[in-house]
Amino acid sequence: MPEPDLAAYEAAERLVREAHAKAEEAARAAAASAPPNGWATPGEAPASSPDLSALLAFVEAAKGSLPPELLRQLSDALRELLLALRAVIDYSIERLERTPAPARDVEDIPIS
Repeated sequence: MPEPDLAAYEAAERLVREAHAKAEEAARAAAASAPPNGWATPGEAPASSPDLSALLAFVEAAKGSLPPELLRQLSDALRELLLALRAVIDYSIERLERTPAPARDVEDIPIS
């Protein structure tokens, strides 16, 4: 049986070590870029309120193509939506401005 080529084994071992080092480096880089919660995607913006600009653009585009009665109904619905949004904002501001309830004096009454 012929003896194996020592140089081939050394070259193969060197390639394995290099691949292992690159894999460890890639794993460290991936761990560094992992999101803090473990589930959030990188660059993900926090949840925010929906954008109403698309709705307003639709109403502007519909002005010329809708019959006057339907346009009036759409305007009334949009007005109701904005009033509801205003009520939500007012409620939120009121909750923020509320002062906390004062601390109550508590007396310990022994039970014998």
